[in-house]
Amino acid sequence: MKKIVYLFVLSCVMTFLLCADRSHSSEYMKGYIDSKLQDRFASSQIAVDVNDKTIIVYSWPVDLPSNELEKFLESICSGYQVQFNGLHQEENTPYQNVQVEDAGRIEPFEEGGFLPELNAFFPTMLADTRILGYSAGYRSYDKIFKSTLPVSIGDQFSLYQIKLNSTARLYFGIEACVWAIFEAKTKSLSLINADYYIGLPLTYVNDKFSARLRLFHESSHLGDEFLLETQGIKRVNPSMEGLDISVGYEPIDKGLIFFGYRRILRSDESFKVKPNSIYYGFNYFLNFAKIQTFNVVGTPYIAAYIANNENNHWNFDSSVAVGYQWDKNYGRKLRIYVLGHHGYSTDGQFSRKRSKYVSLHLLYGY
Repeated sequence: MKKIVYLFVLSCVMTFLLCADRSHSSEYMKGYIDSKLQDRFASSQIAVDVNDKTIIVYSWPVDLPSNELEKFLESICSGYQVQFNGLHQEENTPYQNVQVEDAGRIEPFEEGGFLPELNAFFPTMLADTRILGYSAGYRSYDKIFKSTLPVSIGDQFSLYQIKLNSTARLYFGIEACVWAIFEAKTKSLSLINADYYIGLPLTYVNDKFSARLRLFHESSHLGDEFLLETQGIKRVNPSMEGLDISVGYEPIDKGLIFFGYRRILRSDESFKVKPNSIYYGFNYFLNFAKIQTFNVVGTPYIAAYIANNENNHWNFDSSVAVGYQWDKNYGRKLRIYVLGHHGYSTDGQFSRKRSKYVSLHLLYGY
Protein backbone atom coordinates (compact mmCIF):
# COMPACT_ATOMS: atom_id res chain seq x y z
CA MET A 1 0.00 0.00 0.00
CA LYS A 2 2.85 2.38 0.85
CA LYS A 3 4.46 1.67 -2.51
CA ILE A 4 1.22 2.48 -4.34
CA VAL A 5 0.84 5.77 -2.45
CA TYR A 6 4.49 6.61 -3.11
CA LEU A 7 4.16 5.94 -6.84
CA PHE A 8 0.95 7.98 -7.01
CA VAL A 9 2.55 10.98 -5.28
CA LEU A 10 5.64 10.67 -7.47
CA SER A 11 3.53 10.62 -10.65
CA CYS A 12 1.63 13.74 -9.53
CA VAL A 13 4.89 15.57 -8.82
CA MET A 14 6.37 14.54 -12.16
CA THR A 15 3.27 15.69 -14.03
CA PHE A 16 3.36 19.05 -12.26
CA LEU A 17 7.05 19.52 -12.96
CA LEU A 18 6.54 18.57 -16.58
CA CYS A 19 4.01 21.35 -17.07
CA ALA A 20 5.53 23.96 -14.78
CA ASP A 21 9.27 23.70 -15.44
CA ARG A 22 10.50 26.14 -18.06
CA SER A 23 13.54 24.00 -18.78
CA HIS A 24 11.47 21.53 -20.87
CA SER A 25 11.79 22.09 -24.60
CA SER A 26 8.80 23.04 -26.72
CA GLU A 27 9.16 19.79 -28.67
CA TYR A 28 9.03 17.73 -25.49
CA MET A 29 5.92 19.57 -24.28
CA LYS A 30 4.26 19.22 -27.67
CA GLY A 31 4.78 15.46 -27.56
CA TYR A 32 3.34 15.29 -24.06
CA ILE A 33 0.26 17.33 -25.02
CA ASP A 34 -0.28 15.30 -28.21
CA SER A 35 -0.30 12.09 -26.19
CA LYS A 36 -2.85 13.48 -23.73
CA LEU A 37 -5.08 14.71 -26.58
CA GLN A 38 -4.86 11.30 -28.21
CA ASP A 39 -6.00 9.66 -24.97
CA ARG A 40 -8.91 12.03 -24.43
CA PHE A 41 -10.03 12.72 -28.03
CA ALA A 42 -8.87 9.61 -29.85
CA SER A 43 -10.66 10.19 -33.17
CA SER A 44 -10.34 13.99 -33.26
CA GLN A 45 -7.64 15.57 -35.39
CA ILE A 46 -6.45 18.24 -32.97
CA ALA A 47 -3.22 19.95 -34.01
CA VAL A 48 -1.22 22.04 -31.54
CA ASP A 49 2.15 23.75 -31.26
CA VAL A 50 4.01 25.04 -28.19
CA ASN A 51 5.84 28.35 -28.04
CA ASP A 52 7.44 29.14 -24.67
CA LYS A 53 4.48 29.10 -22.20
CA THR A 54 1.76 29.25 -24.88
CA ILE A 55 -0.13 26.32 -26.39
CA ILE A 56 -1.26 27.23 -29.91
CA VAL A 57 -4.24 25.31 -31.28
CA TYR A 58 -4.58 25.58 -35.05
CA SER A 59 -7.01 22.76 -35.89
CA TRP A 60 -9.75 21.15 -33.80
CA PRO A 61 -13.18 19.52 -34.35
CA VAL A 62 -16.13 21.72 -35.16
CA ASP A 63 -18.16 19.81 -32.57
CA LEU A 64 -15.64 20.48 -29.81
CA PRO A 65 -16.30 23.84 -28.06
CA SER A 66 -13.10 25.83 -27.83
CA ASN A 67 -13.72 26.63 -24.14
CA GLU A 68 -13.94 22.91 -23.30
CA LEU A 69 -10.68 22.22 -25.15
CA GLU A 70 -9.07 25.19 -23.43
CA LYS A 71 -10.08 23.93 -19.98
CA PHE A 72 -8.71 20.48 -20.76
CA LEU A 73 -5.35 21.85 -21.91
CA GLU A 74 -5.10 24.09 -18.85
CA SER A 75 -5.95 21.13 -16.62
CA ILE A 76 -3.03 19.05 -17.92
CA CYS A 77 -0.55 21.96 -18.13
CA SER A 78 -1.01 24.53 -15.37
CA GLY A 79 0.74 27.82 -16.04
CA TYR A 80 0.36 27.63 -19.82
CA GLN A 81 -1.85 29.93 -21.86
CA VAL A 82 -4.00 28.57 -24.67
CA GLN A 83 -4.30 30.47 -27.93
CA PHE A 84 -6.61 29.55 -30.84
CA ASN A 85 -5.10 30.60 -34.15
CA GLY A 86 -6.33 27.91 -36.49
CA LEU A 87 -9.27 26.80 -38.56
CA HIS A 88 -12.47 25.92 -36.78
CA GLN A 89 -15.66 26.69 -38.70
CA GLU A 90 -16.83 24.87 -41.85
CA GLU A 91 -16.00 27.88 -43.99
CA ASN A 92 -12.36 27.53 -42.86
CA THR A 93 -12.02 31.15 -41.74
CA PRO A 94 -8.85 31.75 -39.66
CA TYR A 95 -9.49 33.25 -36.24
CA GLN A 96 -6.34 35.35 -36.50
CA ASN A 97 -3.73 36.03 -39.16
CA VAL A 98 -1.13 33.84 -37.45
CA GLN A 99 0.50 31.21 -39.63
CA VAL A 100 1.74 27.96 -38.11
CA GLU A 101 4.07 25.68 -40.02
CA ASP A 102 2.28 22.80 -41.81
CA ALA A 103 -1.15 23.99 -40.56
CA GLY A 104 -2.52 24.00 -44.10
CA ARG A 105 -2.13 20.23 -44.42
CA ILE A 106 -4.71 19.53 -41.68
CA GLU A 107 -8.37 19.94 -42.52
CA PRO A 108 -10.96 20.85 -39.88
CA PHE A 109 -12.53 17.70 -38.50
CA GLU A 110 -16.24 17.48 -37.76
CA GLU A 111 -17.20 14.71 -35.40
CA GLY A 112 -20.45 12.89 -35.93
CA GLY A 113 -21.99 9.52 -36.59
CA PHE A 114 -21.41 6.49 -34.43
CA LEU A 115 -19.70 6.51 -31.01
CA PRO A 116 -19.01 10.25 -30.69
CA GLU A 117 -16.09 11.27 -28.49
CA LEU A 118 -18.05 14.17 -27.01
CA ASN A 119 -20.83 12.48 -25.06
CA ALA A 120 -23.74 14.71 -24.15
CA PHE A 121 -26.42 13.66 -21.70
CA PHE A 122 -29.43 15.29 -20.13
CA PRO A 123 -28.19 17.04 -16.95
CA THR A 124 -28.21 14.77 -13.90
CA MET A 125 -30.98 15.58 -11.42
CA LEU A 126 -28.77 15.66 -8.36
CA ALA A 127 -31.50 15.09 -5.74
CA ASP A 128 -33.12 12.18 -7.56
CA THR A 129 -33.10 8.96 -5.55
CA ARG A 130 -32.32 7.10 -8.78
CA ILE A 131 -29.07 8.49 -10.24
CA LEU A 132 -27.19 6.48 -12.86
CA GLY A 133 -23.68 5.63 -11.71
CA TYR A 134 -21.50 3.61 -9.39
CA SER A 135 -22.36 4.36 -5.78
CA ALA A 136 -22.43 3.15 -2.21
CA GLY A 137 -24.11 4.67 0.81
CA TYR A 138 -25.82 4.39 4.14
CA ARG A 139 -29.51 5.07 4.78
CA SER A 140 -30.95 5.65 8.24
CA TYR A 141 -34.23 6.63 9.92
CA ASP A 142 -36.09 4.71 7.21
CA LYS A 143 -39.74 4.19 8.20
CA ILE A 144 -39.87 0.94 6.21
CA PHE A 145 -36.49 -0.76 6.65
CA LYS A 146 -34.78 1.22 9.45
CA SER A 147 -31.10 1.13 8.35
CA THR A 148 -29.95 -0.07 4.93
CA LEU A 149 -26.94 0.05 2.61
CA PRO A 150 -27.95 1.38 -0.84
CA VAL A 151 -25.64 0.64 -3.79
CA SER A 152 -25.83 1.09 -7.55
CA ILE A 153 -23.97 -0.08 -10.65
CA GLY A 154 -24.79 1.74 -13.86
CA ASP A 155 -23.59 3.86 -16.75
CA GLN A 156 -24.69 5.66 -19.91
CA PHE A 157 -23.24 6.03 -23.40
CA SER A 158 -23.89 8.02 -26.55
CA LEU A 159 -24.10 5.75 -29.59
CA TYR A 160 -24.89 8.18 -32.41
CA GLN A 161 -24.73 11.93 -32.88
CA ILE A 162 -26.53 14.17 -35.37
CA LYS A 163 -25.41 17.77 -35.86
CA LEU A 164 -28.44 20.03 -36.35
CA ASN A 165 -26.63 23.39 -36.51
CA SER A 166 -23.53 25.08 -35.08
CA THR A 167 -24.75 24.76 -31.48
CA ALA A 168 -27.43 22.05 -31.46
CA ARG A 169 -26.80 18.32 -31.31
CA LEU A 170 -29.04 15.26 -31.13
CA TYR A 171 -27.68 12.18 -29.35
CA PHE A 172 -29.06 8.67 -29.29
CA GLY A 173 -27.74 6.49 -26.49
CA ILE A 174 -28.24 3.66 -24.05
CA GLU A 175 -28.23 3.61 -20.24
CA ALA A 176 -28.62 0.90 -17.64
CA CYS A 177 -28.41 0.59 -13.87
CA VAL A 178 -29.12 -1.68 -10.92
CA TRP A 179 -30.14 -0.08 -7.62
CA ALA A 180 -30.06 -2.41 -4.62
CA ILE A 181 -30.50 -2.08 -0.87
CA PHE A 182 -29.00 -4.41 1.74
CA GLU A 183 -29.82 -4.83 5.40
CA ALA A 184 -27.30 -2.94 7.53
CA LYS A 185 -26.71 -5.92 9.80
CA THR A 186 -23.17 -7.09 10.44
CA LYS A 187 -24.17 -10.76 10.48
CA SER A 188 -26.08 -11.13 7.23
CA LEU A 189 -26.12 -8.01 5.01
CA SER A 190 -29.08 -9.64 3.28
CA LEU A 191 -30.27 -8.26 -0.04
CA ILE A 192 -33.68 -6.68 0.44
CA ASN A 193 -34.53 -5.46 -3.04
CA ALA A 194 -32.91 -4.85 -6.42
CA ASP A 195 -34.36 -2.66 -9.18
CA TYR A 196 -33.16 -3.26 -12.75
CA TYR A 197 -33.38 -0.50 -15.33
CA ILE A 198 -32.50 -0.04 -19.00
CA GLY A 199 -33.34 2.99 -21.13
CA LEU A 200 -32.92 4.29 -24.68
CA PRO A 201 -32.64 8.10 -24.48
CA LEU A 202 -32.78 10.54 -27.38
CA THR A 203 -31.19 13.76 -26.09
CA TYR A 204 -31.26 17.25 -27.62
CA VAL A 205 -28.62 19.72 -26.42
CA ASN A 206 -28.48 23.36 -27.51
CA ASP A 207 -26.39 25.68 -25.31
CA LYS A 208 -28.33 26.13 -22.04
CA PHE A 209 -31.38 24.11 -23.13
CA SER A 210 -31.69 20.33 -22.99
CA ALA A 211 -34.49 17.91 -23.74
CA ARG A 212 -34.75 14.14 -23.56
CA LEU A 213 -37.21 11.52 -24.83
CA ARG A 214 -36.60 8.14 -23.25
CA LEU A 215 -38.13 4.66 -23.59
CA PHE A 216 -37.37 2.48 -20.58
CA HIS A 217 -37.95 -0.83 -18.79
CA GLU A 218 -37.90 -1.36 -15.02
CA SER A 219 -38.28 -4.53 -12.98
CA SER A 220 -37.84 -5.29 -9.32
CA HIS A 221 -36.85 -8.42 -7.37
CA LEU A 222 -36.77 -9.21 -3.65
CA GLY A 223 -33.73 -10.91 -2.15
CA ASP A 224 -34.02 -14.60 -1.28
CA GLU A 225 -32.62 -14.18 2.23
CA PHE A 226 -35.02 -11.29 2.87
CA LEU A 227 -37.97 -13.46 1.83
CA LEU A 228 -36.84 -16.29 4.11
CA GLU A 229 -36.20 -14.00 7.09
CA THR A 230 -39.37 -11.87 6.79
CA GLN A 231 -42.72 -13.25 7.85
CA GLY A 232 -45.93 -12.44 6.00
CA ILE A 233 -44.45 -10.82 2.92
CA LYS A 234 -45.88 -11.75 -0.48
CA ARG A 235 -43.71 -11.32 -3.51
CA VAL A 236 -45.24 -9.63 -6.56
CA ASN A 237 -43.65 -8.68 -9.87
CA PRO A 238 -43.23 -4.92 -10.35
CA SER A 239 -42.27 -4.91 -14.03
CA MET A 240 -43.12 -2.11 -16.44
CA GLU A 241 -42.24 -0.22 -19.59
CA GLY A 242 -42.74 3.50 -20.01
CA LEU A 243 -42.00 6.72 -21.82
CA ASP A 244 -40.30 9.69 -20.20
CA ILE A 245 -40.01 13.29 -21.46
CA SER A 246 -37.74 15.83 -19.71
CA VAL A 247 -36.74 19.44 -20.40
CA GLY A 248 -34.05 21.44 -18.65
CA TYR A 249 -32.80 25.03 -18.80
CA GLU A 250 -29.96 26.96 -17.15
CA PRO A 251 -31.27 30.49 -16.45
CA ILE A 252 -28.07 31.35 -14.55
CA ASP A 253 -24.54 30.00 -14.60
CA LYS A 254 -24.37 26.60 -12.85
CA GLY A 255 -28.10 26.73 -12.08
CA LEU A 256 -30.51 24.24 -13.68
CA ILE A 257 -34.29 23.96 -13.52
CA PHE A 258 -36.04 20.91 -14.99
CA PHE A 259 -39.48 19.46 -15.56
CA GLY A 260 -40.57 16.02 -16.73
CA TYR A 261 -43.55 13.81 -17.49
CA ARG A 262 -43.58 10.01 -17.27
CA ARG A 263 -46.19 7.61 -18.57
CA ILE A 264 -46.25 3.87 -17.88
CA LEU A 265 -47.24 2.01 -21.06
CA ARG A 266 -47.46 -1.47 -19.53
CA SER A 267 -47.20 -2.97 -16.07
CA ASP A 268 -47.41 -6.52 -14.77
CA GLU A 269 -50.83 -7.79 -13.67
CA SER A 270 -49.51 -8.67 -10.21
CA PHE A 271 -48.54 -5.03 -9.59
CA LYS A 272 -50.61 -2.74 -11.81
CA VAL A 273 -49.36 0.83 -11.87
CA LYS A 274 -51.40 3.92 -12.74
CA PRO A 275 -49.76 5.52 -15.75
CA ASN A 276 -49.09 9.21 -15.10
CA SER A 277 -46.53 11.12 -13.04
CA ILE A 278 -44.67 14.42 -13.20
CA TYR A 279 -41.42 15.59 -11.63
CA TYR A 280 -39.55 18.88 -11.34
CA GLY A 281 -36.78 20.55 -9.39
CA PHE A 282 -33.42 22.30 -9.60
CA ASN A 283 -29.64 21.97 -9.26
CA TYR A 284 -27.46 24.86 -8.10
CA PHE A 285 -23.68 24.84 -7.80
CA LEU A 286 -22.12 27.34 -5.37
CA ASN A 287 -19.40 28.60 -7.72
CA PHE A 288 -18.16 31.19 -5.23
CA ALA A 289 -17.04 28.35 -2.94
CA LYS A 290 -15.30 26.12 -5.47
CA ILE A 291 -11.72 25.02 -4.88
CA GLN A 292 -9.17 23.83 -7.43
CA THR A 293 -6.47 21.41 -6.33
CA PHE A 294 -4.38 18.90 -8.31
CA ASN A 295 -6.16 19.96 -11.55
CA VAL A 296 -9.52 18.95 -10.07
CA VAL A 297 -12.30 21.44 -9.36
CA GLY A 298 -14.41 20.84 -6.24
CA THR A 299 -17.76 22.63 -6.02
CA PRO A 300 -20.51 22.38 -3.38
CA TYR A 301 -24.11 22.17 -4.55
CA ILE A 302 -27.71 22.02 -3.40
CA ALA A 303 -30.55 20.33 -5.29
CA ALA A 304 -34.22 19.43 -5.01
CA TYR A 305 -36.37 16.83 -6.74
CA ILE A 306 -40.18 16.71 -6.37
CA ALA A 307 -42.58 14.19 -7.93
CA ASN A 308 -46.34 13.77 -8.06
CA ASN A 309 -47.48 10.29 -9.00
CA GLU A 310 -50.99 9.22 -9.95
CA ASN A 311 -50.22 5.84 -8.39
CA ASN A 312 -49.92 7.61 -5.01
CA HIS A 313 -52.93 9.94 -5.42
CA TRP A 314 -50.74 12.82 -6.71
CA ASN A 315 -49.25 13.35 -3.25
CA PHE A 316 -45.91 15.11 -2.97
CA ASP A 317 -42.78 12.98 -3.00
CA SER A 318 -39.70 15.12 -2.39
CA SER A 319 -35.93 14.85 -1.94
CA VAL A 320 -33.29 17.43 -1.08
CA ALA A 321 -29.55 16.92 -1.56
CA VAL A 322 -26.52 18.83 -0.28
CA GLY A 323 -23.18 17.70 -1.62
CA TYR A 324 -19.75 18.29 -3.09
CA GLN A 325 -18.66 17.46 -6.63
CA TRP A 326 -15.14 16.97 -8.00
CA ASP A 327 -14.55 17.08 -11.75
CA LYS A 328 -12.13 18.09 -14.51
CA ASN A 329 -14.66 19.91 -16.73
CA TYR A 330 -15.14 16.76 -18.81
CA GLY A 331 -16.05 13.13 -18.25
CA ARG A 332 -17.43 11.59 -15.09
CA LYS A 333 -17.74 13.28 -11.69
CA LEU A 334 -17.14 12.17 -8.14
CA ARG A 335 -19.82 13.28 -5.66
CA ILE A 336 -20.38 12.89 -1.96
CA TYR A 337 -23.75 14.07 -0.72
CA VAL A 338 -26.41 13.84 1.95
CA LEU A 339 -29.96 13.23 0.76
CA GLY A 340 -33.16 13.72 2.73
CA HIS A 341 -36.26 12.01 1.36
CA HIS A 342 -39.89 12.48 2.39
CA GLY A 343 -42.74 10.84 0.53
CA TYR A 344 -42.86 7.30 -0.85
CA SER A 345 -40.38 4.49 -1.28
CA THR A 346 -38.67 4.00 -4.62
CA ASP A 347 -37.82 0.35 -3.92
CA GLY A 348 -39.88 -1.96 -6.09
CA GLN A 349 -43.09 -3.31 -4.59
CA PHE A 350 -42.74 -0.98 -1.58
CA SER A 351 -43.36 2.10 -3.76
CA ARG A 352 -46.90 2.56 -2.36
CA LYS A 353 -45.62 2.77 1.21
CA ARG A 354 -44.79 6.10 2.78
CA SER A 355 -41.10 6.53 3.38
CA LYS A 356 -38.86 9.05 5.14
CA TYR A 357 -35.10 8.74 5.54
CA VAL A 358 -31.70 10.43 5.47
CA SER A 359 -28.85 8.88 3.49
CA LEU A 360 -25.17 9.48 2.73
CA HIS A 361 -23.82 8.61 -0.74
CA LEU A 362 -20.53 8.42 -2.61
CA LEU A 363 -21.18 8.32 -6.36
CA TYR A 364 -19.06 8.21 -9.52
CA GLY A 365 -20.86 9.04 -12.77
CA TYR A 366 -22.00 11.86 -15.03
